[in-house]
Amino acid sequence: MSSQPLTNRDRLVVEARRLFAENGYAAVSVDEVAAAAGLTKGAVYYQFKDKTDLFRAACDAVMADVARYVDLSTMAESPHALEEIVIGGGKMFDAYEAADARRLLLIDGPSVLGFERWIALQEPVCIGLIAHAMGHLAEAGLMDQKIVPTLSHLVFGAFVQGALRIAVAADPAAASLEVRAATLTLIRGFLTGLTHDAAGRTA
Repeated sequence: MSSQPLTNRDRLVVEARRLFAENGYAAVSVDEVAAAAGLTKGAVYYQFKDKTDLFRAACDAVMADVARYVDLSTMAESPHALEEIVIGGGKMFDAYEAADARRLLLIDGPSVLGFERWIALQEPVCIGLIAHAMGHLAEAGLMDQKIVPTLSHLVFGAFVQGALRIAVAADPAAASLEVRAATLTLIRGFLTGLTHDAAGRTA
């Protein structure tokens, strides 16, 4: 069975995502996106308020792929709840290092969308995935369920700072190794502390 043809909006988002990833937000015009999609400039403004609105839609599409990848790959490899946050963190870095995620979400996103909108874009996906993992730790009696939302925001902040460091580094490959090693140290220490405290409470 053949897939449904893309709508005009879908075609515009696909081409905008590709062009923004290849050339950056500032270097891409609405006319270029329209031409690449085989549509008129008027068709762009029929679907989107302006270029920034189109960029936001492209970012939403990237975030949806990030969420799917992190969720599915983590579930496939995580042996138990304690490892979920470790594996998921690595998968999140993998996702953010993709060319479109790096350019749209990390390099252009903060300045084009503004900090509040940029964080809001990622919160439902990334914080939701982290909160899911933290929820398992709470269910295992390793932490109070009440702190899961706040703790998820703090962990998300650490991952984003790591991803940003990789994105702007002169040597992204070297930065990625350093950030991943530092993140693993941070998370392993966190998990060790949780299990130690839990053992102390039951002793």
